[in-house]
Amino acid sequence: MTQSQSEEQERINVLLASVRSVLLATVHQDGSPLASYTPFALNDDRSGLWILVSDLAGHAQNLARSKQCSALVIRDEQDSPQVYVRERLQYEMHAEECPRDGNAWELGVSALRERHGGLVDTLRSLADFRLFQLHPESGRYIVGFGQAFELSRGSLFMIDHHLQGPTGPQKD
Repeated sequence: MTQSQSEEQERINVLLASVRSVLLATVHQDGSPLASYTPFALNDDRSGLWILVSDLAGHAQNLARSKQCSALVIRDEQDSPQVYVRERLQYEMHAEECPRDGNAWELGVSALRERHGGLVDTLRSLADFRLFQLHPESGRYIVGFGQAFELSRGSLFMIDHHLQGPTGPQKD
């Protein structure tokens, strides 16, 4: 790994630690798209994201049915020097629902409570809330013009290579 990649991976860690919600794109059963958001927490080994979502929100039903989503963790506009190149992580993800009687439920709810506070205790007690673990299948980290990186398959933060335009070097 180059020093540049190491620095970019540290920037990814900072972004994941500082942004507390993820934007989700899911698809309804009829094929129509849904954009939404939800708070998240990293799982213990930093290989995925925990989300606790209500069945009253369309994204919970979509995730349970299709198990696929696109996720965006993005720096706030007010913290970005240029709106066109807001620092962001974009992932294609596989959703795994965690049953309430399993070990994963306790791990996920605990991570969310630690990150987002006591409201999580109330949400976990409501019957319509489901816990999902989102696992990255692919991802990109974009920092600025000409500063886009493909992430290693299955990773939230490991850089595979620097993306460049059609005239620049391409990965073999």
